[in-house]
Amino acid sequence: MSFKLTSDFIFGLLNEAASGNPEPLMETVDPEVQWRIGSETKDDVAKTGIFVQLYENRASWVEQVFGPLQSKLINGLKLMPLEVEVFGSKAFVEFKGEATQNNGQSYNNYYLWVMLFDEHGHATEIREYLDTSLVKEVFTGN
Repeated sequence: MSFKLTSDFIFGLLNEAASGNPEPLMETVDPEVQWRIGSETKDDVAKTGIFVQLYENRASWVEQVFGPLQSKLINGLKLMPLEVEVFGSKAFVEFKGEATQNNGQSYNNYYLWVMLFDEHGHATEIREYLDTSLVKEVFTGN
């Protein structure tokens, strides 16, 4: 039986992540996902642009982007799903992230992920868009 992508499926993953359980979302991301963020210009501080070359897989994204960002935030990033639109095997996912940086300043960003899924329900490609200047502030100010 082949997987059918629905907005309820995506909302379920995001709601779990928002309640502090990111495992279902991360298990849905294929280990060999092609994940690119924001700009085509590489910026190691803003954690963007590595994506013309792409993060090769989920583990490298966690190691190079997610982990370093979380280490700059007092209680991690709280994600709140806002809207999901599904067209065939492609999901457009908008969510908000809120956190307090180690320096006491707020980090509030909006994200849009374009996620492509295979017939088994794994995200094989993610294109992520966000305000990269806010990410840069976190890394330079903490």
